[in-house]
Amino acid sequence: MPQPSSEFLELQAAFVGEYSLQREIGRGGMGVVYLARDVQLDRDVAIKVLPAHLAQSTTSRERFVREARTAAGLSHPHIVPIHRVGEAGRFVFFVMTFIDGETLGERLRARGPLLPQEAARVMREVAWALAYAHGRGIIHRDIKPDNILLETSTGRALVTDFGIAHGSDASAVGDETALRMGTEHFMSPEQIEQLPLDGRSDLYALGVVGYLAVSGRLPSAPVRASALVRATDVPDLVAVSQVAPGLPPSLAAAIDRCLAHDADQRFSDGEALAAALAPSSEARPTLPPALRAWLSARNPLLVPYLGWSGAWGTLTLVNLVVWVTGNRPAGVSDVFLLGGIASLPIFPIIGFHLEQARRQFRAGYTLSDLRAALDVAQRERAETDAVVRSDVAPPSHRVLKALTIAAASWLAVTIGLLIAGVIHENRVGPQFLGISLSAFLVFAPVATTMLLGAISNALNISFIPDTIRQQWQSGIREKLWSSRLGKWVAKRFGAPEQSRAIGGGVFRPTEVALGAAAADLFASLPTAFRDQLGELPTTLAALEANAAAARAELDVVAALVPSASADGALLERRRTAAATKLSTTVAALESLRLDLLRLHSDSSNLAPLTTLVEAARRASDDVQRLASAQREVDQTLQPAASRQRPAQ
Repeated sequence: MPQPSSEFLELQAAFVGEYSLQREIGRGGMGVVYLARDVQLDRDVAIKVLPAHLAQSTTSRERFVREARTAAGLSHPHIVPIHRVGEAGRFVFFVMTFIDGETLGERLRARGPLLPQEAARVMREVAWALAYAHGRGIIHRDIKPDNILLETSTGRALVTDFGIAHGSDASAVGDETALRMGTEHFMSPEQIEQLPLDGRSDLYALGVVGYLAVSGRLPSAPVRASALVRATDVPDLVAVSQVAPGLPPSLAAAIDRCLAHDADQRFSDGEALAAALAPSSEARPTLPPALRAWLSARNPLLVPYLGWSGAWGTLTLVNLVVWVTGNRPAGVSDVFLLGGIASLPIFPIIGFHLEQARRQFRAGYTLSDLRAALDVAQRERAETDAVVRSDVAPPSHRVLKALTIAAASWLAVTIGLLIAGVIHENRVGPQFLGISLSAFLVFAPVATTMLLGAISNALNISFIPDTIRQQWQSGIREKLWSSRLGKWVAKRFGAPEQSRAIGGGVFRPTEVALGAAAADLFASLPTAFRDQLGELPTTLAALEANAAAARAELDVVAALVPSASADGALLERRRTAAATKLSTTVAALESLRLDLLRLHSDSSNLAPLTTLVEAARRASDDVQRLASAQREVDQTLQPAASRQRPAQ
C-alpha cells in the first residue's frame, strides 16, 4: 500500500472531524481531487483542493474560488453539484457530489470509440447541461472528455470542472492568460483568436468530443496556443462520416455542424443541438453482434434430442392408451418411466442455454440486456408475421381452413373408435372401390387430413391462435430469462448490475433504458422515501409497457402495405395514434427520471416528484383508454374497408 504524502496527511489534519480522506482520485492543473467521507452526513463526497504552490498565488486562488462559486450556482441533473466552498489551514477547497463512474476520457482510452447511439446520448446530455449554464451567462471554456463523467449506476453524463468558466460579461478581449486557458485540441477558432466568446464556443468543443468519441481520432492536429497562430491556420476538417463510416446521418451532420469554423453556422444553443440528437421515436434499436449471435445460437444436438423425445414420447402415448383402455391395468409405472425417458433431453437443452447466457454475463452484459435483446427479437418476429399474414383472409382460405379442421376432427374420432375397438382396419366387410369398408373408414380421414393440411400449409393458412403461437415461438430461453427463476439464476452466475460490455444497454429501446434508470434511482433512495413513493414502480412498469406496445404497433403498421385507399387511411390513423402514445409515455418516463435525479441531488423536497407520479399514473390510464377506444374504432371501420377492397 503506498504511503500517504505529507500533503495528504496535512490536509486530513485540517479536515479532522469534518471529512475523512480515503484516497486521491484525480489530479489536474487546477487541483487535486480526493475521495472523502462526510462525517456528519455519512456519505461519500469528492473534495477538490487547490495545490499548495498555486494557493500562494492570489490570482490562482481567486480563479479556483471562482470555479467553485460558479459551479455551486448551477443545479442541473447533468452538472456535478457543489455543496461547500471553504478554506482549511493553507488549503482552499470545495466539496462536491461523488460520482461513482469514470470520465469519458478514461472510457475511450480503455475501450475505444463509443457506439453511435451511446455517443449521441452523451453529447445530448452534455448539450442540455451547457444550455442550462449558458442561459445563466456561464461559459465552460474547457469541454473535453476528461471533464465529462459517466455515472455507473445510471449511465448519465455529467459536466464537471468549471475551473476556467466565466460570465459572458467577462469575455472581453484583453486577458490573454484567461482566454488561452483550455485544452488546445478542443479550443474553438474564436478562442484561439482571443475573440469574445459565447456558448457556441462550448458547442465547438463538444463537437470535437463527439468526433473523438465515434472515430477514436481528433478532427485535426492540435493548434498550438500562441499569439502568432490564428484560426485561419487551422487545417480543413475531415467530415466525421469519412473517418467513422456507418454513422447515422443525423449524428454525423450534428458533429460536423458543431465544428463549423464560423460560429454563426453552428447550432444556436445547446437545446438546438440536443434536439438534433434526439432519437427517432420509431428508430429500431441495433443489437450488438455478441447478443445477435446469442439469439441465433442453436444447440447442435437439438435434432437428435427431438428425435429421442419423439420416439420415446410415442411409446409413452401408446402405453398410456393401453393403460386407459384397461388392457394393462398395472402399466401406469411404465407410462411414468417412458415419459421420464422422453423428457430427459430437456436438461442438456436448458444447460446449453445456461452456458450461452453465462458467457454473456462474463462479457459484461446484464440480465436486462438479455431481456431487451429477446424483446427486440420478438418485435422482429411480429413484423415478419405482419408481412406474411393478411388481416382479412379470402373466402376460399376460410373454407379450406374449415374443411381441414373438419377432416382433422374426423381423424380424431376415427382414432378414438379404433382404440375403443368399434372398428378394425383389417376386418373383412362390405367392399368400397375394392377396399373393405373398415379399412376405408380408417384410411380416408388420414388421406383427407394430409391432403387438406398440405394445401393449407402451402397457402400459409394458420390454425394456431396468435397467443399460443407466440408462446410456442418464444421457446425455453425466453421463458427462462423472463421469469423470476431466470433472475435468481443470473444472480448465481454473477451477472453484473450495470452493463460493462461495449454497446451494453445502448441498444435498448428508449422506454426500457429510461425505466431501468428510473428504477435504479428509486431503489437507491432511502427507505422512507421509497415508502412515500410506493406507487412509482407500478407506474414505471405501466408506462414502459404502454411505450413498448406503441413501438410494437408502429413496427407492425410500418410492415403492412395498404391495398386500397381506405386501408391506407386506417393504417395512418393507427400510426398516428401509436406515435402519440409512444411520445406521451416516453416523455412521462423521462420526467420521472429527471425528477429522481433532482431528488438525489436535493433530498429535501418530495412534493414535485409525488405530483409527477400522480400525473404519470393518470397519463398511463388515459393512454390505455385511448388505445381501447382506437381499437374499437378500427374494428368498426375494418368491415367497411374490407367491403371497399377491389376484387382480386
